[in-house]
Order: sequence, then structure tokens, then C-alpha cells
Amino acid sequence: MKKQIFTVAAALAFTALAPAQSHAQQSLQVNIPFAFQAGSTSMPAGEYRVWRSFAGNESAQQIQRTDSSASVIVLTNNADSRVNDYDAKLIFHCYGRECFLYEIWDGNGHGSITVGSRREKELSQTRTENELAVVSLPLAVRP
Repeated sequence: MKKQIFTVAAALAFTALAPAQSHAQQSLQVNIPFAFQAGSTSMPAGEYRVWRSFAGNESAQQIQRTDSSASVIVLTNNADSRVNDYDAKLIFHCYGRECFLYEIWDGNGHGSITVGSRREKELSQTRTENELAVVSLPLAVRP
């Protein structure tokens, strides 16, 4: 846990020092019609942009409302597509009314699985009362 906190703190510090670099990368845009949790941060429904926090490194993704009212950096692990699915999308795991960002796909066959939160792990273990629903939202690619 301390390692994750340190990594996020380092990512935030680097992003603050080099904002022009992170915004120069390709970003993805999506309208998320429900509140959700990304990492351990609660995010409201709305229009979001998603991009890699650091060029050439897919282990941290930034998610920011287009009006800049909410933003978070989530830690991720690489995911391999077992099918030829090249659609840019976000995938959420929802338990009842609580939704969690699970995967980010960039449209080039590259995916990232988010590091799950403690709350999602709790809900997934008590799935008999909280059925899992998987929600996929398409992303629009923005230069």
C-alpha cells in the first residue's frame, strides 16, 4: 500500500512539473452517465478525458472531467486482448449502484487493468447479494 501511495505521489509531482507533455499525447473522451470509483477516488458522472500520465509508460492513466472539476491518476497493469477487439473503451464492474473502473482500452489493441480498490474487493467477495454487471462505454479518440 505504501508503495502504491508513493507511486501515485510521484506521478502527481511529475504531472505538475510537465503538464505540457501529458496534454500533447493522444487522449480519449467518454461520457460516463453514472458516478464511479477510479482507484480509491469517487468520481461524478460526466464527460471525461483519459490519457497516459507519462509518455511511453502505460502503468499510470489520468482520468479528468473535461470541465477539470475532477481528476485522478490510476495505476494499471497491461492487459492482452485475446480477441481482435480494437475498440477504444472503458469497462466498469458494477455491484448494485456502485461502479468501478476496471479496464481502459486505447483502440490500438492495448489495454490496461486498473489496480482494484479495497471497496471493490469487498463487494466482489460478497457477490451473492451484489451481482456483478460489466458495463462497456465507447471512447472517442482525440488528438
